[in-house]
Amino acid sequence: MGDGRWAMSSEPDMAQRRSPSADCLAQRVVVRRFDPAHDTQALRECLIEHQNFHRSLEPSWPEGAAIVYNYMTYLETECATHNGCILMAHYGEEAAGFVCVVATTRGESPEDPSPLAWIHELYVKSEHRRRGVASLLMAEAERFARAEGAHVLRLGVLDRNEGARAFYASHGFAEQARILTKRLED
Repeated sequence: MGDGRWAMSSEPDMAQRRSPSADCLAQRVVVRRFDPAHDTQALRECLIEHQNFHRSLEPSWPEGAAIVYNYMTYLETECATHNGCILMAHYGEEAAGFVCVVATTRGESPEDPSPLAWIHELYVKSEHRRRGVASLLMAEAERFARAEGAHVLRLGVLDRNEGARAFYASHGFAEQARILTKRLED
């Protein structure tokens, strides 16, 4: 593990919970820290796809290509400021997805003073979905957060993203708050 790479099938607690087909996948999926020299283009592609999917759920959001460079800078800054990292999942030589997690942040209100970890994004390319890749990324994000001392892990998800909401619920996340939006048009 010292080189930042994890072959997910080596974790006995994970292997006990997976089906044989998931074990076959896990032997081919490697999760490792984002390497700017090798992963920048793959991360850009994932972010564009991810944003465009969000835009299909929320049409007021900008296209992925329009924000990808600013959003990559935002994620890198968040990681540097709040002790975070981007983890990439690779299936062979191909990027299958990523997760961005920061380990030391706080809620926005004084009434929520506990330090917590926050998942900014978790995305798996469509051709790699339903194969356990998101679960592998989530497990590594949780492992990272715990290792950095976090006791709470939070994330945000669009209401219309029913697949993601079901995935997060199946991984122990519970709804805590809702953000309501009203468009103020002329």
